[in-house]
Amino acid sequence: MKSNPRQNQVKDFTGLESEYLESIEGRRSLVGYLCMRTPVELIEAYGAVPIRIVSSQVAVSSGFNPIRNDACSFCKQVPELMKLDSYKYLSGIIAGSCCDQMRRTVDVLNETLDIPAIIYSAPRTYGQNASFFLNEMKAAFAKLADSLRLTIDENELHKAIKSRKQLRKLVNQKRYDGAISAPLIHKLAGSCLPAEKIIEFLTGLKPLPVNSDSVRLMLFGSIPSGKEILLIEEVGGYVAVDLTCLGDRVFEIKQNLPEEPFEFLYKHYIEHNNCPHRRSYAPLIDYAKQQIKRGAIDGIVYRSVKYCHPFGLAAKRFKEELGMPFLELDDDLTLQATGSFRTRLGAFVEMLEAQKRRKVAQV
Repeated sequence: MKSNPRQNQVKDFTGLESEYLESIEGRRSLVGYLCMRTPVELIEAYGAVPIRIVSSQVAVSSGFNPIRNDACSFCKQVPELMKLDSYKYLSGIIAGSCCDQMRRTVDVLNETLDIPAIIYSAPRTYGQNASFFLNEMKAAFAKLADSLRLTIDENELHKAIKSRKQLRKLVNQKRYDGAISAPLIHKLAGSCLPAEKIIEFLTGLKPLPVNSDSVRLMLFGSIPSGKEILLIEEVGGYVAVDLTCLGDRVFEIKQNLPEEPFEFLYKHYIEHNNCPHRRSYAPLIDYAKQQIKRGAIDGIVYRSVKYCHPFGLAAKRFKEELGMPFLELDDDLTLQATGSFRTRLGAFVEMLEAQKRRKVAQV
């Protein structure tokens, strides 16, 4: 069977993560986090290992679910995720409040798990009381650290911030050069590895082969389940830009940020977090337009999981503002939804392929 370089990237990186976790087993606390607005540098500075909690089709409901029925599919899945080997050794969980459903989910975890689960307030609109929300973030991490008997190392904090800046710069360069596939971006976005180890892995990557005739798509919307990119590639599409919270948006480089470590982390991860739970949508729309141009995008696959209010309510606005062929999908994170997802994706890609052929014929 012919080797798939994209799959090999993910396989090699996954192996590197497994080796790292084995090497630190029992020696460092594992701290789970639920949202890209959590500063992983702080987790590292407290001597713990950041573990991103992401959706999985392996987590199947076993009946009773402590999360309310009108919560989004991801939040309802989180209690089941906690039973997986990936997360059952967590020492604690921390998250910034991105929506009411996430806040309720963390409250439930705090009540049902034997580990601390802490959430801190974050602004819903831009330009709010920065000092208040900064102190909320610092207090939440201090509370978690106290529970786990961890102490912050200021030198490690400075080191982690510097390394993550270098990582974001390298990821953007390699992504632009075509050396990082969309599936690998998902792995990088939730990786437990220190930035230095990720940088070492990425440095040797070469541009991947891409069919020049492939329809170039931007994946956008709620936290992905892991099936979206695979299905897009199955029907002949290519994810050139991924603006989900496990994609390119995680590595956005933000300008004019303060030098003081805590202020930098607050501004980068919270104040300037381009998520549709924030108002207004303008910064995220501007960023999406930049990425559409950078990725020479032919169309947008926009997926919101059921009852995801931020992305569900924003869909119409994004479609109007971005002015691109726009496939809007709304489903849950189950295997049962895969068939319909694939069918609609296939029709969308076929339509875009026909448009490209017509353009070539007119030239």
